[in-house]
Amino acid sequence: MLDVRTGEQIEALYKMVEITGGKRVDKFSTTDISRALRFHRWYVKRYKRGLYMEILPKKKIYDWREKKVNYEF
Repeated sequence: MLDVRTGEQIEALYKMVEITGGKRVDKFSTTDISRALRFHRWYVKRYKRGLYMEILPKKKIYDWREKKVNYEF
């Protein structure tokens, strides 16, 4: 995923989510966009209904107590 502000390439997590009856069910997650789109194409072909895609960028979190940097989605 390309960051709009800095123009650099950042890693992102792509999640495929189904929402039915007010409940959220995670179906698939990956860091590769082509795998996520391929899964969605297969899922629609098999079950005849679509999924929502969430894109979560990787965040840099600094822990000041332990003085180290953690990355999480």
